[in-house]
Amino acid sequence: MKSRRKHGFQFMTILYFVIVFSMCVSRSNVIMTIMGGQLTRVEEINLLPFHSVRENLQYGRNPISWDMLYNMVMFVPFGIIYCYYQKHFRVYKAVRMSCLTTFFIESAQFILKTGVVDIDDFIVNTLGSLMGIMAYAILQQISFKNQKFEIHELIDISATMLPPMFIAFIAEMFLGDGSLKLLPVHCVVLLCYGIFVYVFLIRDFTRKAKVYYLACYVGAFYLSRVLL
Repeated sequence: MKSRRKHGFQFMTILYFVIVFSMCVSRSNVIMTIMGGQLTRVEEINLLPFHSVRENLQYGRNPISWDMLYNMVMFVPFGIIYCYYQKHFRVYKAVRMSCLTTFFIESAQFILKTGVVDIDDFIVNTLGSLMGIMAYAILQQISFKNQKFEIHELIDISATMLPPMFIAFIAEMFLGDGSLKLLPVHCVVLLCYGIFVYVFLIRDFTRKAKVYYLACYVGAFYLSRVLL
């Protein structure tokens, strides 16, 4: 069972890299290709740190935009992933890989001319990865002290909650308008994937652990809907 969860996490890691690359580097072009529209070419570069924050303040808006928060949250898993796959955990290795990932994405945008190369994006994305690294380090310390769970096993189990959240997020992005019309869709996604997870991943849990997982699963799902 542990091996199955580990393989599942490895699959989701690959899928996540593909999705983030598509979203960050070629999101508009992928959408336009599907719709048969004209591809865009962007050659803007901003090397002035915190330009977005100053611009938002200048126009009387919140200095931290939702786009910045989205980017930060989107890169949190990278920090966790780079810690998870280390044989001997070192913070500096995860930080280095996080910076290289963000640099690679910004460089790809510049070479392919599919987005604005922005130093603010580099800062925000790297901060998101650092948050993931901090979360991993804290959980690792807790696991060492309590010795009730192993950090990789906890991450494997927690990662099973992510796919339905991502599906619901995509549905909101393309179909949502702030109304409750997608609530049935969310419930169906939650239920179907929940059955799959139970049958293939958590069936061997104790009753108490199943209840905890169910509460976290449903709670995290709907909390993500409220926040995003």
